Amino acid sequence: MLYTFLRPLVWLVLHTAYALLGGIRYTGRDLVPRTGGVLITPNHISDADPTAIGLALPRPCYFMAKEELFQIPLLGRFIRAMHGFPVKRYSADRSALRMAEQLLKQGEAVVIFPEGKLSEDGQIQELLPGVLLIAQRAGVPIVPAIIEGTDTLMPYGKVLPRPARRRICVRFGTPVTVEDLTGGEKGGDALKQGAERLRARMLALQGRESPEIPAESRPVRTSEERCR
Repeated sequence: MLYTFLRPLVWLVLHTAYALLGGIRYTGRDLVPRTGGVLITPNHISDADPTAIGLALPRPCYFMAKEELFQIPLLGRFIRAMHGFPVKRYSADRSALRMAEQLLKQGEAVVIFPEGKLSEDGQIQELLPGVLLIAQRAGVPIVPAIIEGTDTLMPYGKVLPRPARRRICVRFGTPVTVEDLTGGEKGGDALKQGAERLRARMLALQGRESPEIPAESRPVRTSEERCR
């Protein structure tokens, strides 16, 4: 009930803030399933990323966020009210994994940053195979996503936003299943290889060539779609 009341108000404030700080654009929103469980996996370059991806998604979503944020008075309550739930970083947090799996099985959209932490240099780091395990257990597709420009709005290590030097862009890719990523293979090695292929799809969304993605499956973008 609180989320239903807060979401339109918060989104209005955020849209206004982004417009004043440089603007934000979304592409590929039509690729995100409007119903049913779906796991969204964006890159992570700034603490502003959750708000950017939340604004870009065409449907309400849940977020997995680092546990430390929930320990901050008021902020922690606000994050929970906006459908955030905590995860203990650098560990196999079974509680957080079960929560994500349960939400997906209930038909919700869940956002998990598959790198597990912020990228200091803005490059996509190695992805955690556990992200694929969650989608596999829940039986839902994965939508890779790329966020660009939030690291100028709120650089690594900064806690306050500043005017961005470029328009922020959120780009969604074609949904993919865990079976597609692993080739139908099972086990930890298959999930690790699947995580590498998911990373390759994210790199392709950035316009980087990847041997893991067949040429006919690579996105072809116009200048407008590049969010410039």
